[in-house]
Amino acid sequence: MSEVQGTVEFSVELHKFHNVDLFQRGYYQVRASLKLPSRIPHRLSATIVEQTGDSYLCLACIHENSVYGRMFQILYRNEEIVINESMNFRVHLLLDGERVEDALSEVDFQLKIDLHFTDSEQQLRDVPAIPVISSRTLALHFHPRRGLHHHVPVMFDYFHLSVISVTVHASLVALHQPLISFARPGKGSWLGKGNLDNLVFGAGYCKPTSSEGSFYVPSENCMQHAYRWHKDLCLLLLNAYRGLHTYYSAVIKEIPGLPPLKLGKRSSPSILVTTHLPSNRYLWVSELFSHTGTTL
Repeated sequence: MSEVQGTVEFSVELHKFHNVDLFQRGYYQVRASLKLPSRIPHRLSATIVEQTGDSYLCLACIHENSVYGRMFQILYRNEEIVINESMNFRVHLLLDGERVEDALSEVDFQLKIDLHFTDSEQQLRDVPAIPVISSRTLALHFHPRRGLHHHVPVMFDYFHLSVISVTVHASLVALHQPLISFARPGKGSWLGKGNLDNLVFGAGYCKPTSSEGSFYVPSENCMQHAYRWHKDLCLLLLNAYRGLHTYYSAVIKEIPGLPPLKLGKRSSPSILVTTHLPSNRYLWVSELFSHTGTTL
């Protein structure tokens, strides 16, 4: 079946690093990266939002879509370092157009947190070469409608006993026809086994021949199939927005001291129920997606 391109954004914040009982004094660094199964065609990009922590030895940077946090020095047991680094991961991925919500729910998103260490000041000149000493992987249980909102302390292994507090937010932000190219998996995949016209208008749709001219009106059944399919995509995006809106409103009530942020009007899914798509008008796939592919 033909594909739909979905976009999911993850916001990751590294708050505080606590040295419980690290054996070695020296320079430490926390790196974060988002992982997806290679069988799912996807494009990943990372950006750094802000850095407001304690004094630093070198700035955070991005290397091969992994975020390298700033280096910090650990000297004492039970020492606490304020990191306060925020980063975003944006994932574009191809989804089965007939089961978009289920396909999103089944994606195995993982957040990998690595702890790197060196006791050599000279090695600080080559940050990517600093070795990893411990690693943790968080399974991110993303729900297309509710998103993901979680705060968790991540503890490294016994031989590098330390903790970093991590906050993760995620939301579905866009659905539209594929706009960028993706690396395709091998044979046996559902990818590329259909076309966009049949996905939108149904299996009974017959593409018009050139002799029928540039204007063609699909059958009533095809039009209604397109309407239902388009409505389902809009409903999924609307519910994703409502989930994000609801969570933010709840946080504002719990933490009234947060700076105010004007929220858009929260629409109800009922607005889609009363929408009617006349069967006597021309309908094109590009037009459907122009309404669906709106970024939240």
